[in-house]
Amino acid sequence: MPDSRDSFSAGERLSPTRRDPPRQPPRKPSAPRGTGRGPQKPSLFSRIIRFFVTSLYRVVFLGAVAAIIIGAGAFLVFSAGLPSIEALKTYTPPLESRVYSDDFHLVSELGGQHCVYVPYDQIPPLVAQAFISAEDRLFWVEPGINPLAMMRAGLTDIARMGSGRRPQGASTITEQVVKNMLLDNHITFGTKIKEVLLAMRVSQAMSKQQVITLYLNEVDLGHNTFGIAAAAQTYFNKPLSQLDIAQAATLAALPKAPTNYDPFLHPQDALTRRNFIIGRMLADGAISQAQADAATAEPLLPHAGATSPATTSGDGYFADAVKSDLTQRFGADAVGQGGLIVHTSLDQTLQSAATEAVRNGLERYDRIYGGWHGLVAHIDDASLAADWQADLAKQATPPGMRHNWRLGIVLDAGDSAARIGFIDPLSNAAKTGTLPLQNMRWTHAGAVAGILHPGDIIMISGGNTLSLEQIPKIQGALISMDPRTGRVLAMVGGWSHDISPFNRVTQAQRQPGSSVKPLVYLTAMEQGVQPDAPVLDAPFVQQMSDGTTYRPGNYEDSFQGPVPVFHALEQSLNLATLHLARQIGLDNIANTFQSFGIIDQMPPYYPSAIGAIDTTLWKMATAYATLDEYGRQVQPTLIDSVTGPDGKVLYQAQNQNCDNCMNGDPTQPPIIDYSGAQLADPDSVFQMLTMMKGVVLRGTGTPAVAGISQPVAGKTGTTNNFNDAWFIGFTPGVLTGCWIGFDTPASLGKDQTGGNVCGPIWNEYMKVALANQPDMDFPAPAGMTLQQVPEPDGTMVTEAFKPGQTPGAQANDSLLGGSPGATPPAPGTPGTPGTTDASPAPGTTPPPPTPSAIDKSLGGLY
Repeated sequence: MPDSRDSFSAGERLSPTRRDPPRQPPRKPSAPRGTGRGPQKPSLFSRIIRFFVTSLYRVVFLGAVAAIIIGAGAFLVFSAGLPSIEALKTYTPPLESRVYSDDFHLVSELGGQHCVYVPYDQIPPLVAQAFISAEDRLFWVEPGINPLAMMRAGLTDIARMGSGRRPQGASTITEQVVKNMLLDNHITFGTKIKEVLLAMRVSQAMSKQQVITLYLNEVDLGHNTFGIAAAAQTYFNKPLSQLDIAQAATLAALPKAPTNYDPFLHPQDALTRRNFIIGRMLADGAISQAQADAATAEPLLPHAGATSPATTSGDGYFADAVKSDLTQRFGADAVGQGGLIVHTSLDQTLQSAATEAVRNGLERYDRIYGGWHGLVAHIDDASLAADWQADLAKQATPPGMRHNWRLGIVLDAGDSAARIGFIDPLSNAAKTGTLPLQNMRWTHAGAVAGILHPGDIIMISGGNTLSLEQIPKIQGALISMDPRTGRVLAMVGGWSHDISPFNRVTQAQRQPGSSVKPLVYLTAMEQGVQPDAPVLDAPFVQQMSDGTTYRPGNYEDSFQGPVPVFHALEQSLNLATLHLARQIGLDNIANTFQSFGIIDQMPPYYPSAIGAIDTTLWKMATAYATLDEYGRQVQPTLIDSVTGPDGKVLYQAQNQNCDNCMNGDPTQPPIIDYSGAQLADPDSVFQMLTMMKGVVLRGTGTPAVAGISQPVAGKTGTTNNFNDAWFIGFTPGVLTGCWIGFDTPASLGKDQTGGNVCGPIWNEYMKVALANQPDMDFPAPAGMTLQQVPEPDGTMVTEAFKPGQTPGAQANDSLLGGSPGATPPAPGTPGTPGTTDASPAPGTTPPPPTPSAIDKSLGGLY
């Protein structure tokens, strides 16, 4: 039976066994020690604090959840429309095409923007570091973005709200690449999110080297220049590899604000930022203290000569012609953005000589016949003596000034001299000089004060003693080529491409006058006419299809009677040429004109035979090159080769072959075979060459060869009323053609013939072109003989004869001609001059001539 001590009844409290510790009742909170009071409820302040803390935790939690939801939604929204970054991996910037002369001197850059691509391994490390120190110091380690910089920019933008200032972008270099190449440059909340997302993608998909290469090749550095290589040329006129620390920092200053830190426009601001970047490069450990000090002390632009790379003088017309050729071959997009490397035939020495010769000739004519054209500008300033430097600085430099000219301002003027203020181009210092009356006599002024007054802006040249200058109104053109290959060596299309890009070599349709006569006489030679055959210099009368009578005259208004054919060409006798044309037939002359390319369809009228047609200097020079090559057709070329930016050859001029160069006898010289159809009999052409040598030795072309020892063949051309002056001449190695006239046809003045006006220009240029040419004559084809024949005055001269021909053999042949029903007059009888219709405006295509319009024209004068 259990022990009574172990028994219990309902409701009885259980007590612990002796082995268990006694159970302690829970204690109630006691009052703080020392208060002497029992437990109390929390204070109102404590409850308020607890409420706000709890609420804050809830808000933060809910905000975090909301932020995650919003961020995820924003990510989905913005990432859905992001452009692909795959294009960046194969991206090549729109590269301008670069045109070089024959010795790889830069001629021109063709494209919408100045950009030269440079691969990573050709980027100088210090240049790259300058941009990294300036734009993104954590570039090599960041994941494409810089969160701290973004937060700092955000706080700054909040502080600037309402100020109207542009918000800070805080973009890394990777973000700038994304923004410039995949997004627009307008900063908004949405574009910034896209920029960040894309930058992180780019950072994962591409190496840092790829990113920095893209950035440095496409960054906008002002003056329409993109990329560091182009900027090195624009600001320092040197290759990228030659930039020093200071120059690299100058370029690195530009991305922040290309205009505000332009060293040409704002040199002090540019210098301050450049030095700041040098300091950053020092802090980044990229350069030493000594290097930083030297770079900081360096002038801002010690070697900069201009805001564009140096190019050959006066080459704008040539570059335009090359661009037109390239566009036809490859299309406008390839020329403007394809980065073509174009090697041309241009000889920079000859191009400069051609430009100088044309300008000297035009200026020479202008000073004799042009008179004073007037001022550049006039400034009214009561304080002229004190303010003239500021007044002069406000005047823009007119286009077309020669390299040794500058602007000056008249400070005072008297009868015998004027005092002129100007800025010295070398020292950039303000100076004054004297302009004496004798240095402006060409204006026909009786006193300096007669045309110059204080405040006048004029063109001047010289130092302390000055000369008055002006840009002529007359225009001219010159083309020079290698007749064997057709390679164009020099081209001048006018006084200045900056004033007028209209190319008077290729675009101006003008009457060639007597410069077409060699093709008429060549046609006669091909029909067996001998150089000494007699032709009648007498009145020419022809009834035309409309019932009118064509009755032209000679330049001298007189007749010489029967003369040898070669003499008629030497003296450019119109009537003798027309009688010869009647004998050989206009249709045959037309075939020669057309096959030689001077005109597509010759009007079947006699004035055409003496130059009353419209053609260009380019076409005439091409025809003469064919004569120089004994009738082998010559195609002028401007481009030797075209290479893509990857080095692949896209075009190579093919104008010569060498059959024995590869497998021939090594002891024998190479035999060059130039391509081109044979347009005329070489023997007949050689007869023409010999006759054309007489033109410059005894005839109308003598001014062209003064002081030139090499044998020259050529022909003058002068149109009716002296509107156009031509001279085209050549040696076996160089051909050059010249034209002078007004754009709107007008008389150059009495006796202003091709020999008198163009001859001296041709002479000045050819003395340079022939300086290194051998003294070679035109070789006679096999079987040809050179024989002595008499001029009308009895002087014996040398002419060429074909096999079977002998001097005097055609003396009694019926070549004298004569107008139907006319009796040959005695030598010296005056003739009846005619008139020539004006040529069409430059660049226009004239309508087909009608008999009533052209039958009465004279054509070439001389």
